[in-house]
Parts: sequence; structure tokens; C-alpha cells
Amino acid sequence: MIRLEDESEPIRGAVPAEYADVVVAITELGGPTTLMVLLAVLFWCHDRRRSALVISYAVAGLGFMLTLETVLGLPRPPESALLTPLEIDGYGFPSGHAFAATVVYGGLISVFDRLRDWRAMTAAAAIIVAISLSRVVLGVHYLGDVIVGIVLGIVFVAAMNRLTRSIPTLGFAIAAVFAVPAVFLTGGTTDSVLALGGAIGGVLTAGRIDRLPALRSRLEGLVLVAVGGGIVVGLRTMETVVEVAPLLVALYAVLVAWVFSAPLVVGRLASAGAALRSQF
Repeated sequence: MIRLEDESEPIRGAVPAEYADVVVAITELGGPTTLMVLLAVLFWCHDRRRSALVISYAVAGLGFMLTLETVLGLPRPPESALLTPLEIDGYGFPSGHAFAATVVYGGLISVFDRLRDWRAMTAAAAIIVAISLSRVVLGVHYLGDVIVGIVLGIVFVAAMNRLTRSIPTLGFAIAAVFAVPAVFLTGGTTDSVLALGGAIGGVLTAGRIDRLPALRSRLEGLVLVAVGGGIVVGLRTMETVVEVAPLLVALYAVLVAWVFSAPLVVGRLASAGAALRSQF
């Protein structure tokens, strides 16, 4: 009953199959790659400590959700419910996308102290609801799955706010605690290894973010996004050829470490370039 299978039917039937690409685009706003890029850009160009804290929430949430889904072991809707052919794996309850969207977009609102800003709250709520409903429309979750995912996400953010005491390194330590059982329970799936590697990378490097150089210009910010984003894409591409779990853990640790180290690398390159130009 909690999955609201019958109540999901009108939502699935409300969107014709020819709009499947639009629905997939909406659902990708709650996917790991989109969320990773969003948080990385915020870290590079905005408040680094708060952005790093939300990154730790996202990594911790990934391990937590994988463990919970695997323990519950509830299946997804039947293949006949799919709006368009999709390659999907994992379990169906609760919705990982609804949970992740709530943790990241809701976490940003909470950590950046925008809970009383009705415009920010409305925008975050609209994105979370759109992502959640897109999962129902695509036929990969029932309505109850996404509702529970949202509720769990809200509770998770509140708990992480209290447990981390606004210390990113502590957030990543909590993420490691969630990631270890996720790896064992899932048999070392890519997402569980991502959670463990990301937690390790964060624990090792998040303590240095307060010593990173500040951006000196918008141009430096654009260079940082271009260079940093290019390396992130390259590292994510490498995961397709790395098949050994320990190497994948190391790869994802390097990925998170790079996000936190990119401002230092680009800052030094900018300083070296300025010094070189001054000699001519």
C-alpha cells in the first residue's frame, strides 16, 4: 500500500511517449553526474566550505540509500510500465533520485541559510518534485517510492546538519561509515564504490579547503570551471575501462580530491602566467 501503485497510473498516463526525451532530461537533474558537476562548480566559484559540506551530504546519502534499498529489496515496477526503453538496475524502494535531489537541492537551501527565502524554497521544491514525478512518469518508480525518498531526504539533511557541525571532513567520515556496508551488501556496484572512494577522497582533502586561494577574477573562475570540469569528465570517462574495485575506489577518491584541489592548481598556474607576462 505504501508504494501507491494504483495512484501511480494516472501520473504515468499523463505524459505521451513522444515526450520521453523531455522527461529523461528532467530526471537527469537528479542523476549523479549532474549533481556532481553542479556541486563542483559551486565549490569552485562560490562558498567553498558550505559547498563542500553539501558534497559530503551527497556522498553520505549515496551510501545510505544503497544500503537501505538493498536491505529492503523491493522491486521496480514491471517493464511494461516503462514510458520508453531504459537500462535500469537496482531496487525500486525508496527512490534514489528523489532522495538525492532532496539531499542536494534541499541541502543547499539549508546549508546556505535560505530556508526563509520563499523564492529559493519554491525553486528547490519545484526541482525536487519535477525530478520525483519524472521517475513515476518514466515507470521506474511508484508514487510512494518518490514520496518516501523525499521524506527520507529531508530527515537525512536535518540529521547531517546536526551531526557534522558544519565540518565537511566530519561529513565525509560519516559518508565512509555508510559506504562500507553499501559496498559489501551490493557486491561492490559502481555506485557503492563511488560512495566509498568519494568518502575517502573527502576525508583526505576537505580539511585543506579553508587554505585554498580565493578567486581573483571572473576569468580565473571560468578557467577553473573549464580545467576542473575537463578533468572531472576525464576521470568519469576512465571508470568505463577500470574494472578492478580497489582501482575504482582510488579513482573516485582522486575525483573528489581533484574537486577540492583544483583551485590551488589553477591559482598557481595563473600566478605563474602573470609572473611570466611581467618579464616581457
